[in-house]
Amino acid sequence: MNKLVYWKSPLIDNLENWIKKEHPHFLPEWDILLKKDLELSQRAGFNRSDNSTLDRKGKFNTIFHTQTLLPWIPFKEYPRESFSDCMFESAQLIADKGKTIDFFWSGGLDSTSALLTFNELGLHKQLHIIIGGKSESSEIFEKFIKGRIDYTIAEGWDDTSNLHAFYGIARPDKHVLCSCNEFDIMFGGKAHFGGRGVKVENPYSWKIKRRYYTSRHAWNNSIDFKGDWVDIDNYMPFVMQPPLEKWLCNHVINENIIYYDPTDESWNHKDWFSTGFSPNAPGQEHYKKCKMPLRDFLYMLTKDEYISYHQPKVASSVRLNPRGPSPWYGRIHAITNNGDIVTNDNFYDFDWTNYIIGL
Repeated sequence: MNKLVYWKSPLIDNLENWIKKEHPHFLPEWDILLKKDLELSQRAGFNRSDNSTLDRKGKFNTIFHTQTLLPWIPFKEYPRESFSDCMFESAQLIADKGKTIDFFWSGGLDSTSALLTFNELGLHKQLHIIIGGKSESSEIFEKFIKGRIDYTIAEGWDDTSNLHAFYGIARPDKHVLCSCNEFDIMFGGKAHFGGRGVKVENPYSWKIKRRYYTSRHAWNNSIDFKGDWVDIDNYMPFVMQPPLEKWLCNHVINENIIYYDPTDESWNHKDWFSTGFSPNAPGQEHYKKCKMPLRDFLYMLTKDEYISYHQPKVASSVRLNPRGPSPWYGRIHAITNNGDIVTNDNFYDFDWTNYIIGL
């Protein structure tokens, strides 16, 4: 059975049209599978119409028999390590690939903490930092990045630009693909800003999201990559490295995690939609009480109280360019387990009966 390691929603429409035309007798079964995927996606706290689930245990088969690239870390108690040690160990595991690390930095709490972890270990020269326009921490940029670390700022961030410049910078064929997208969900956040209205107030929801929701996000940062092949072994989200994930399992078992939703009833506020920044949203104060281990770690490295404890939550993907086309419509529709990239140009070159369960 051929598999995919990544796919996104536009593939559904293309594939459904193809099945209707080429294999109409398979369509009823495909519809059943789609409904199962969507039901699980909603259970995981994702209220969009496209599928975003991927079972890291490998027991639940999605329509396209998608496989996970991240090892499953069983939910149990692990030997105790300090949070700082787990941050450093995770950064070192990524660097041990011996490749340039395409690292996405917004200037927020998560990406700045990871950035300074690499820096503290003297690994900063291995980084290629990708920045989508103006960062949230100009001080960090001036002090730690400018003149010290290779970086690229996506061009054309104005009212007429779109997100595709940003999502086309990474080189997952040659470089490690390292994002911090997963920090929110792993530290008790709801699915993401698209999951507004979903309640995440119990450990069960955290377990579902960790198992089904965290295994594909980093690929989204490269969906406009112009190549035809990627090295799937380059997929290395920062917080999903085993040392940190084991620490988080202990954190949940000890009932120390704080579940949060910075958008809550204020999501419809125009500031969220227009800029990704709503500092006075009611959920912001609750958000600032969360991720305390990460906040304390960042303060240890910087002694900066503002960026460690008081900087508001920003919706980075909205902030980048709220007026541009959605990033869900990037060049890449899917990536196979061989690293081959599926696009509009080669979509019909694939025999999809080898990928769809039951066909």
